[in-house]
Amino acid sequence: MTLNILVPAALGYVVFLFVIASLAETRAETLREAGRRPRFLRSPLVYTLSLSVYCTAWTFYGAVGYAARSGLEFMTIYIGPTLIFVGWWWLLRKLVRIGKAQRVTSIADLISSRYGKSNLVGVIVTLLAVFATTPYIALQLQSIALSFGAFAAESSLAPRQLAMWVAAGLALFTILFGTRNLDANEQHHGVVTAIAVEAVVKMVALLAVGVWVVWGLADGPSDIMARIAAADRPDWAIQPGRWMGLTFLSAVAIMTLPRMFQVLVVENADESHLATASWAFPLYLLGMSLFVLPIAVLGLERLPEGANPDLFVLTLPHALGQNGLAMLAFLGGFSAATSMVIIAAIALATMVSNHIVVPLWLASRQRASTGPARDAGDMRGLVLNARRLSIGVILGLGYLYFAVSGGSRALAAIGLIAFAGMAQVLPALVGALYWRGASRVGAATGLVVGALAWLYTLFLPSFGPGVVLGADLMAQGPFGLGWLRPHALFGVAGLDPLLHALFWSLTLNAAAFILGSLLSFPGPVERVQSAQFVNVYDFARDESRPGAQGWSREAAENEAEDLLAMSQRILGATEAQGFFAAEARRQGKGGFLPDPTPDVLDRLERELAGSVGAATAHAMIARLSRSAGHR
Repeated sequence: MTLNILVPAALGYVVFLFVIASLAETRAETLREAGRRPRFLRSPLVYTLSLSVYCTAWTFYGAVGYAARSGLEFMTIYIGPTLIFVGWWWLLRKLVRIGKAQRVTSIADLISSRYGKSNLVGVIVTLLAVFATTPYIALQLQSIALSFGAFAAESSLAPRQLAMWVAAGLALFTILFGTRNLDANEQHHGVVTAIAVEAVVKMVALLAVGVWVVWGLADGPSDIMARIAAADRPDWAIQPGRWMGLTFLSAVAIMTLPRMFQVLVVENADESHLATASWAFPLYLLGMSLFVLPIAVLGLERLPEGANPDLFVLTLPHALGQNGLAMLAFLGGFSAATSMVIIAAIALATMVSNHIVVPLWLASRQRASTGPARDAGDMRGLVLNARRLSIGVILGLGYLYFAVSGGSRALAAIGLIAFAGMAQVLPALVGALYWRGASRVGAATGLVVGALAWLYTLFLPSFGPGVVLGADLMAQGPFGLGWLRPHALFGVAGLDPLLHALFWSLTLNAAAFILGSLLSFPGPVERVQSAQFVNVYDFARDESRPGAQGWSREAAENEAEDLLAMSQRILGATEAQGFFAAEARRQGKGGFLPDPTPDVLDRLERELAGSVGAATAHAMIARLSRSAGHR
């Protein structure tokens, strides 16, 4: 099988996804204009299938390689999310409820919203997410390049060239369907529907290869079990410490990875869909893991020694003349990789634009002008262009990581680096949901300390000795201080590098978070937000209770026009005028200008937050409202 077949197949598949996404977007827009909800596009089935973006090329390809190297340890990557969805669904429900109540656009937006709508906290989470997700995007590019290479060994295209073209194509698709408009709900019907279709493709492909292996190459389940027992090796021995650590890490990842937060919280259309996902998503994970070990064992038996186990799903049917099945497996792996890159790029681009680009633009406008920014231009265009540029930069960084690191033969190792990086959000996230005393100072301190520990002990060493960290530093520590060696921090040697990094980064992170919160005092906005987060169900029942609103007094009446002008630049004229007219009717007034009471300011802030994030929305209203100083 050559590139003359593979490239048209891949391009045809992308065109198919393009058509699916276009039809879904058109259908959603038609129903929205008719005042109806796109029920199927936002059904529990589509929502559950969109969660399958958790199953990336790491799962499709890397899980088999993981099983070939470590036996059943690959199951930890599925056990963690299963435990969360089956036993801790109430935690997911609270996340979704808060996300809807606060109109959050990303995990950075949720964290910054809780901690006083602090953009500094949002920037820290955004930068951490970019650094953590970069290796994961590189993994997807690498897997696609390797899969092309496995089929077309005679190709003149090097893996780096293939990865570059794949990154460019995915950037184009993501820009077309992830930044078509500035939706106040930040939901992407076309992309989510395409991801749901890809979920079916990769599931069918992996099951087809598995069924062929069990009943085509072997003589059924009993024969497979005997072969697995015969193939047992010392490397497959269960290590309780790693099992517990990896299960915990994957459980945290299902909530904190930017792409998972995007589909789990931001793209959620109805909280009740979690009830379906709580049993349907674990079943999907079971299906994706069912044939992993049989494929690994038969691959070790049938393929030459030294064959890359990460590609057994492809190379096993290809080597035995099953070209049709091999092509289906190729498209399944292609689906797994592309779905992750698309959703991750959308999530990260939203974070970068909301917490870095737009705040910098606002700061520059504020320095250039002393009066209200009525003529500040089209904010919608600024935000959309910032996201488009961010998508290109993010995928470029993923390609750069792949090119600099040279790629790794163990896909699972790269994925775990991203898991450990985003796990640094956990202390601040748990504090946001359950501890009213958690403060912005504590959250920022913990995030910075944890991120630095992760960078030093895991991320930078992943490039290999001498690339970023010198070989001498890795072996002897900086300035010869052995207790500061990246893989033996504070003299703790002998631990698995991943568990070592996870332990120290989260321990230092949590300690700094708790200590910083205890030594500081939450500000007025933090206290209001802490009550709304921790007691979200009470506020959902009674939004008029004292303290439910954040603005302490009414803005000047002549500021209402400035607020309307600013809102039109973000929401669009029709949406903004509709919101202001509804608020005026609520007050018994005509026209488009209600009195800018605390209630109106609070609802306006949440409306804007759905497009530009809570911290940016607060800053924009504060700039125009003289009541900002009384938050």
